Amino acid sequence: MLKFVINGVELRPPILVCLALVYLTITGCGKAQDPNSRPVTEYVLQSGGKVIRVSSDLPIDSTAKIPEEDFSIREIDLTNAKIKNIDMKKLSDLPNLESLNLHGTRLNDKGLALITNLPNLKSLELAYTRVSDEEVSKLTRFPKLKKIFLYGTAVKPQTIEDLKSNLRGSVVYK
Repeated sequence: MLKFVINGVELRPPILVCLALVYLTITGCGKAQDPNSRPVTEYVLQSGGKVIRVSSDLPIDSTAKIPEEDFSIREIDLTNAKIKNIDMKKLSDLPNLESLNLHGTRLNDKGLALITNLPNLKSLELAYTRVSDEEVSKLTRFPKLKKIFLYGTAVKPQTIEDLKSNLRGSVVYK
């Protein structure tokens, strides 16, 4: 039988398993953590938006609600926020982001092109923005994208059909 001795105390496998579970519980193994989440949350709040983190349904809508511990963002809502295209790069590299709402912002193709590396993005709200066919056709860079909202945009029906065929199972609302 396998045994370990630490500080003169013999530890058998069942005890080691218990100790490992205690360690994982204390250190938070399995919790989604992303070092970009705090600065992105601060930017979103300054812009008038809100954030929902992974493992919560409660919005972070003020700086007082930003968690002390590390966290990861699941949703960003910037509806009607006064954002600049150049700042969209800040919304990249969020591995757990599933929903991004940019409804009614001044976003155009230049800003949309800066949003990259969102491997779990499932919903993208671009209604009443200034995006066009050229950049919207490139949304296939988000392979898990299932809902795309394009109300009030200049996007043509052919671009929508192309998106649907390239992003199998996606729904485009126009």
